Amino acid sequence: MSALLLGAASAIAAPNPLAASLRVTVDGVSAAGGVLHVGVYDEATFPAIADLALFKRDISQVAGDVGLQFDRLPPGTYAVRAYQDLNNNGRWEMGEPRGISNDAAPDNFDAAAIPIRPGVNMTVIHLR
Repeated sequence: MSALLLGAASAIAAPNPLAASLRVTVDGVSAAGGVLHVGVYDEATFPAIADLALFKRDISQVAGDVGLQFDRLPPGTYAVRAYQDLNNNGRWEMGEPRGISNDAAPDNFDAAAIPIRPGVNMTVIHLR
């Protein structure tokens, strides 16, 4: 019985060889302050509001180029959306810097789509 439990615990703790990581570099982050919101979406949740991102990070007090990583993603097709919430109200507003993967339009998942494969994947988001 203990061997069975040990084997089950090892299987749970073992890294998934099919899991993916996504390294995101966001450039053009303003020194004006606020919070940088970065979200990873699938087609069903894009271009939803930031709270519907499948995976998200909120980073305070940043400027310049910012790097972050999403780990243990299931392989698939995703889009990344980032915006700098300069007034800290929790949502994007006109005049605040934003960017989408592949420099796509905010409502075009196909243009923003990034295939995420097992291992490390990378993308750059340009805030404008």
